[in-house]
Amino acid sequence: MFRPPTDQDVETIDRKQLPKIEFYLDDVLADDAAAQKIRSAEARRAAVLANTHQTKATIFFRAADGQTKRVRAHVLAAHTEYLTLKDEMMLPLRAVLGFEV
Repeated sequence: MFRPPTDQDVETIDRKQLPKIEFYLDDVLADDAAAQKIRSAEARRAAVLANTHQTKATIFFRAADGQTKRVRAHVLAAHTEYLTLKDEMMLPLRAVLGFEV
């Protein structure tokens, strides 16, 4: 189970709210190369599970305002710089803190 690195409450949002959210330009895991590799592997795993078993993932991410948020969605594809979610929603991978699948 993923634990977000924050003491703040984590807001749950609907995936349709993603286009309205602003994200940092820098990677939220910039100082941790190992965590970046784990995040990429988890993103690929979430995409495989969504495409083979219709499994949704809970994605924890940080918005530009510093707030940690979560969204529950099907990850259709994991690219090097972003995730493609159902209904062609995009989420920059640099904003993702972790996954629960």
